[in-house]
Amino acid sequence: GGVRARRRPLHALGSFGDARAVGSSPVANEVAFTSEERLALKLRLQVGWRETLGSADGVVSAHQALVTAGQLQLSEPQVAAAAELARLPPALGEAREKRRAWEGQQDGLTAQATAVSSRNQAVREKAAAWKGDGWIKGRPSTPSAPAVVGPMCWLALGRPPPMEPAGVYVHGSVGSGKSTLMDLFCLFGLKGWRVRRQHFHEFSLWLHESLHALGGPRASSSGSSSSTPRKHVLARLVDQLAEDTDALCLDEFAITNVADAAIFAEVLRLLAQRHVAVVCTTNRPPEDLYKDGLHRERYVPALVQHFRGSFLVSAVSGVDYRTEMLRSERSALGTAAGAAAPKRVFFEGGSPDDALSTALPSEAARLVPGGIKVSWGRALPVPGMAEGTARFHFDNLCRRPLAAEDFLHVALRFHTIFVHSVPRLSLEEHNEARRFTNLVDALYEHSARLILHSEVPLGEVLRSVEALTQACADDGHDADKLGLFETMYDDQPNLQIQIKELGGREKYQELQERRLAEEQRATARHLGRLVAPEAVQGTTGSGWSSSPAASDLSAPDQGVAGVMVAAVGSLQESGFAARRAVSRLKEMQTMPYLESAQRRRETMC
Repeated sequence: GGVRARRRPLHALGSFGDARAVGSSPVANEVAFTSEERLALKLRLQVGWRETLGSADGVVSAHQALVTAGQLQLSEPQVAAAAELARLPPALGEAREKRRAWEGQQDGLTAQATAVSSRNQAVREKAAAWKGDGWIKGRPSTPSAPAVVGPMCWLALGRPPPMEPAGVYVHGSVGSGKSTLMDLFCLFGLKGWRVRRQHFHEFSLWLHESLHALGGPRASSSGSSSSTPRKHVLARLVDQLAEDTDALCLDEFAITNVADAAIFAEVLRLLAQRHVAVVCTTNRPPEDLYKDGLHRERYVPALVQHFRGSFLVSAVSGVDYRTEMLRSERSALGTAAGAAAPKRVFFEGGSPDDALSTALPSEAARLVPGGIKVSWGRALPVPGMAEGTARFHFDNLCRRPLAAEDFLHVALRFHTIFVHSVPRLSLEEHNEARRFTNLVDALYEHSARLILHSEVPLGEVLRSVEALTQACADDGHDADKLGLFETMYDDQPNLQIQIKELGGREKYQELQERRLAEEQRATARHLGRLVAPEAVQGTTGSGWSSSPAASDLSAPDQGVAGVMVAAVGSLQESGFAARRAVSRLKEMQTMPYLESAQRRRETMC
């Protein structure tokens, strides 16, 4: 077929071009920020930041300049992590030089072998043309050396030289500055390199859409499978990525199902082979990725070994700087006479309409029902929208089968989002909580203004779900003890009899799992959380993962908790996501964040 036109990836920073929307349907009102400006907004840098930090040469000096200017607090773990990040560009340059030298030697050996092969081929052709001129003269000899097929480098040179280190893995507690360090690294530490900085959900969306386009595992409409061998699709995808990317930076890296563990283990290995540096930030050390998850032992150990063996691993811990920012700002407002308080954006109790009128007096009357396209070409109804502003009930976004990539489209389409009637979420509602945290992540990532109306104090909305970080069998905090599941059958007195009657322990376990799935579906229907399929129109997923694209654990047919009891690792990720969302919600009330949101709004309008 012809050459497929590829869209520019979201947040691709290579030439600092305009950010583009992802998904099968372009977002009509795209953000017109350049990638440098996007990062400046995320770092809450003031207008004129180029004059303040323009002389910064690398992530270490940029971090020091912000500390000196009072925009960041001095943190030794952050300083150490910045030093680790600073090692990556020289390592990338050295690896590319070694690769070029290796390829030069490869070309030389291949040229020599090709010349010998050409001479031998000429002799073969002469021998083939011999017709027996005279009975005394014998037949010409034929060379026994085989013809050269492809490059000969691996015979004499061995494997291509590896990149050491292949990347940096930064982990730590919520609000400790991991994303800030990554943004500084992208803005100041990779000058001259083509860098692609994305939230992990955004990269997952691109990955799964690309897998689908390249010929994923789903069968065609005729019933036959794709003609493209599946084992080569990931290699082709990584080749495309490496064509215009030298460094890939993924914020909030997380593994929530075994399918994505398998995919990302292979993708990271292939990126290292192609000398594409990778930077990841996450709340967990490598050993805790998808901890206690279902079938974790199949693929996650290879991922952990890759991180520990090829990456620089740096821990960043300490206070939650977002919480400190809000506390310091409120303290300063309380002591400064005549200080202007930030406009109120979070409301507790009362009427949602009153909250909307208070926060958006001019826009409230203009909001009319509409809809937008989200991932995979689906349609999402919007109860009220106008000029970059949207209004949603909590149930419109968080009790419907929406994945993380759907919220990215919401964040790209609107600069101001009003969400009302947010309830206190219980442990059983961690599916809804995970969607809510995905929404917060998307809006925070794009510096969107969130106006929130909750039925309870904001600190109470996700407090119960944060306990899921303790869902660990090793510590005795399993899903049952956290109250996520109820047992309707007590088969222990007859255990041995049932095993014997069923013909083995495997059959008994299969029956138990089937019973549990039936119980979960019945309970979910009773609680009213199985949403009608027409709630969001269109198909979902690339077919490569059990959870579409970003794995938000929100498939409506997965039971009460959205996952099986054995998938405790997925429950833990919901707990960490809740902690992160609480921290980000605090920053989203501060003056620096609201100023960044206003700058984005001015650019979109």
